[in-house]
Amino acid sequence: MISTRFAISRSILAGRGTPNAGAAFLQANVPFVSTSDRPEKDNTNAVSVRHNTSLTSPAYKRWVKSSNFGLGQKPSIGALNPGLQEPTLKVARDMGKTFSEMENEPLIIIAEMGNHAARAEALRRHIMATDYVDYKEAGKTLEKIAKVNRRGLVFFRFPYQFGIVAAVVTGIGAFPMVFDVELAKIFNDAYVTMEVPMPSELDTPLETGAWTWNWMEPVLGTASFTLLALQFARQQLLNLGIKPATEWLMVYRTNKLCKTFPQYNKHLLANFVKSEPMSALRL
Repeated sequence: MISTRFAISRSILAGRGTPNAGAAFLQANVPFVSTSDRPEKDNTNAVSVRHNTSLTSPAYKRWVKSSNFGLGQKPSIGALNPGLQEPTLKVARDMGKTFSEMENEPLIIIAEMGNHAARAEALRRHIMATDYVDYKEAGKTLEKIAKVNRRGLVFFRFPYQFGIVAAVVTGIGAFPMVFDVELAKIFNDAYVTMEVPMPSELDTPLETGAWTWNWMEPVLGTASFTLLALQFARQQLLNLGIKPATEWLMVYRTNKLCKTFPQYNKHLLANFVKSEPMSALRL
């Protein structure tokens, strides 16, 4: 009888096996058909129902016993008292330090928000449940998944690294190209061949900039407009649901990982790929 009530209360309470007041109440008070209470066959074919109105079931007694020793409920900060409440030592000691100490529900919520450590922990628990292994063994499998995910990244990173270097060099190099008179004269002799003003007109960096702007303005203006047009085109691709290059790369790496590890959930693997940094430098 208790096993039947326990199974129903566990299903109602999302499968939690920890002591719970709601579970104990269900086990003690909800009426269930009892086979031991079935009377001998009679003319009405009625079935007796046992309903214990007092909280005397073994499950409730276990919960009361654990509650007396502080094991039946998690410590919490009271909010009934007036003023700003402070956590007690018991609350502080109960706080988890890492994602491995969190329950499944908050862990999944944080993982869906994009935190890579939470996504790695969720994938690790999924490996435990799928392969029936312990936490340490699942960590080894997770490391194998991470190694497969990093294969070929040296080629995938190159366009991004080239763009970073090009942006930094041209962004910083634009200042001496515009305001340094000696560099401006060298560049002018090699590529522009414009008439050099009188030395009195090149006394200050701003006067030099007024001269060099004759050929720097078309270059910088055209480059700025090109970048703006490309950014606008990328936004229209997103509006149409077409994935740009970065998203395509994520899908490619996810499919590669799913083919290597088909036994694991594709959504968890995709989240792991999206949040893991492509750079070799990791904090």
